[in-house]
Amino acid sequence: MYNAKVMEILQNPQNAGMLRGANAIGRADSDVCSDIVKFYLMIEDNKVIDAKFKTFGGATLIAVCSVVTQMIIGLTIDEVLNFKIESVLSELGELEPQKDYCLNLASQALTNAVDDYYKRLEKDAKANKE
Repeated sequence: MYNAKVMEILQNPQNAGMLRGANAIGRADSDVCSDIVKFYLMIEDNKVIDAKFKTFGGATLIAVCSVVTQMIIGLTIDEVLNFKIESVLSELGELEPQKDYCLNLASQALTNAVDDYYKRLEKDAKANKE
């Protein structure tokens, strides 16, 4: 069963949906089940100024992604790369052991979003040199 905080967030998840104009998008697919998560970030001046998520997953994954987006807004890219996904537990409380993969999935999608951001910067830099 889900804990009370997960259920509370599930009823009103924050930052759910697409982010138009996102300049960093990261996706991760679970190898445990069919869950998928995608983070959309808007990064300006080396800081995350907005973050949204979309997921095909259960209550725990939705709650984890909601909390992650709230926690990373305002962080620098380096801080996002060093973000300890376990810090989400301070907000959510303890998760059922079989739901730990949700933390890993969110972490991977976040890392993939930052990787995407750097790829876009590199592509833009090459285009500006031509």
